[in-house]
Amino acid sequence: MQKLEVFQSIWAMERRRPDGQEWSLEDQVTMVAEAGFDGMDIYTFAPEKSRAVKKMLNDAGLACSCCAFPKSIEGFQADLDMAAELEARHLNIIVQIYPLTVEEGADILARMLEMAETSGVKVIVETHRDCITTDMLYTLQLMESLPYMKMCADLSHFVVGREFTWPVPTRDEHWIQQVLDRSVAFQGRVASREQVQVQLDFPQQQGWVTKFRQWWEDGMRKWRYREGPDETLNFTVELGPPPYGITGRDGYELSDRWEESKVIKGWVHDIWERLENESKANQD
Repeated sequence: MQKLEVFQSIWAMERRRPDGQEWSLEDQVTMVAEAGFDGMDIYTFAPEKSRAVKKMLNDAGLACSCCAFPKSIEGFQADLDMAAELEARHLNIIVQIYPLTVEEGADILARMLEMAETSGVKVIVETHRDCITTDMLYTLQLMESLPYMKMCADLSHFVVGREFTWPVPTRDEHWIQQVLDRSVAFQGRVASREQVQVQLDFPQQQGWVTKFRQWWEDGMRKWRYREGPDETLNFTVELGPPPYGITGRDGYELSDRWEESKVIKGWVHDIWERLENESKANQD
């Protein structure tokens, strides 16, 4: 039976308030567990912190995934080793190597994916700015060159990076759907064409909120159709702290990101339930 796991990003638990108040790691894990998340996304590049959090997650009955920002092929092995040690569901990579051609980029990713296979770590490539997948069209060409490469869809970066107009044109919608066709994990954040992270309940943002919820549902429906009966889909809620989180003159955020994280988690569970009901109805 296909399953859904919704994780919370450890980065999203940073507050970065002007008064310096932060939640302890113990408090973060407790909050995530009590809110009904299935786990947390943690780092390969902060080994001691991640080991400490992993122990707390184990004690709370929660799982983890990992993210990494490899800057060389040789250095990537350390990320793989750490993800294996942490027993991560998968390793999500934001590759900070900047080739000039599709051929060069495909070669870099192919070598990394080969290393992952040898290490026995499930690796997926995230759509993200300031990395090898910065540009949407270049990413689509990489996907064509590497048909076995699996993607993590953080669509907020493409909306900002290509300054999607509103309403979203058919051409851009088609490109997004191509990414969703290859996505095996998702990251939850709503963007507009000029802001990578907007508030969920502001009236002026409701068009983008609706569009992202549609994309998540499209992607999850495609995933359920493609993947096997015993696979698990990961959706990580990743509402970043300032400067992702927009602040006012006083330096405090304009919305409560933790409450918004729980809202997105609820939306994702609602989508999954709706898709399950659709599947049952089609079987009857």
